[in-house]
Amino acid sequence: MILDRDEAKVLVKKVLSYSKADSASVSVYGSNSNNLRFALNTVSTCGAIDAISANITSNFGKKSGSVTVTSIDDEMLEKGVRQSEEIAKLTPDNEEFMPPLEKQNGYLEVKEFFEDTDKLTPQDISNSVAYTINKSIDKGLSAAGFFEKSSEFSAIGNTNDLFAYHKDTSAGFASTIRTIDGRGSSKIDRSYADISKLNIKKFSDTVIDRAVLSKDPVRHEPGKYVTILDHSAVSDMVDNLIGFMSRRSADEGRSFFSDKEKGSKIGNKILNSKVNIYSDPQDKDAPGRPYSGDGFPVGRTEWYSEGILKNLFSNRYWANKKGSEYVPYPSNVIMSGGNKTVDELIASTESGVFVTRLWYIRTVDQRQILLTGLTRDGVFLIENGKITKSINNYRFNESPLNILNNIIDMSASEKVVGSETGDTKIVVPALKISEFNFSTISDAV
Repeated sequence: MILDRDEAKVLVKKVLSYSKADSASVSVYGSNSNNLRFALNTVSTCGAIDAISANITSNFGKKSGSVTVTSIDDEMLEKGVRQSEEIAKLTPDNEEFMPPLEKQNGYLEVKEFFEDTDKLTPQDISNSVAYTINKSIDKGLSAAGFFEKSSEFSAIGNTNDLFAYHKDTSAGFASTIRTIDGRGSSKIDRSYADISKLNIKKFSDTVIDRAVLSKDPVRHEPGKYVTILDHSAVSDMVDNLIGFMSRRSADEGRSFFSDKEKGSKIGNKILNSKVNIYSDPQDKDAPGRPYSGDGFPVGRTEWYSEGILKNLFSNRYWANKKGSEYVPYPSNVIMSGGNKTVDELIASTESGVFVTRLWYIRTVDQRQILLTGLTRDGVFLIENGKITKSINNYRFNESPLNILNNIIDMSASEKVVGSETGDTKIVVPALKISEFNFSTISDAV
């Protein structure tokens, strides 16, 4: 269910009118969506979801209780408020409690709702994936995937008269194409607010061509090689890096970003001078909500400028305790790129490895941001500027810090979805780096 700004404001005020707590806040979320799933070159399921929910938090002193209700009739809303109050009274004091924000001004205007995306029908979705399925059949491949269109709104309000509202759309397409023998594979995953940016034909052609290239992989020994990481692989590494950039962890001496004298490494050169990473709710490719989860206005935030660390994220409690600026966790991440294509990066490489995706990424050493994981869905040998062979998958042990320090060149940036980036909106280039540590061979496909 989608409510407009006025309807959402009325609903928020109604919920808060039931409150008997010292303070209260409510977050309302609604959506409607259509989806289609396909596998083995045929449609397997399709569905539609229409949902709305309200999360209610009540506070008595430093005690808080929260309840989520999935109906917005008056009786259920009031019942939810009463239950959140009962829970709050039973909880111990939260020593890091922060009262709800005062009324805020200055929210950026962000266009993330697109009528053409909102109006997509199940027939439109079916027509889109038909190209992928038909071309896979023509190439003797097996296609599986998922297409989802959704329209959403979110609103937040509290007893201090704060109110914020945002509406968005998204159209997401993911497809894994495998060879019939199951030894070769490729995958694409893209999502945009504006359906006009989701070029199914282009993305399908790319993933199908790479699936054909991935046939009959040959053994290639592990080691450190010049490596081109495609956009998806880079997005997982950049997202992991951002996740470790907690101001509190740095100030408490628990992270790579700690500094014994200053508390943190803000202002230090951490990465290659080519690296510029920022967040911006008004980014045209990855627009995002212009406020944090508690309703604090957010704008453009620099994370790295020419390799220099500019900010670390925190919550309100820690910012207040340390007397530092409150910098919320970003709703999108954009890394500036160059103007080359991935093919041009490959053409400039005498000898190296091309990695399309990473997956199952886990932390080995959080102080060094050392990660381990596997390659998947296409790894290729580059010789004399051309892809010559499909090769085996690897386990890697590598750090985003090394990757972003060893940059030789980069492509233009694109909005992508990584294996483990979830709902984070990420725009990154593909990267050519001087070495990437492939530690062992993996039998994964």
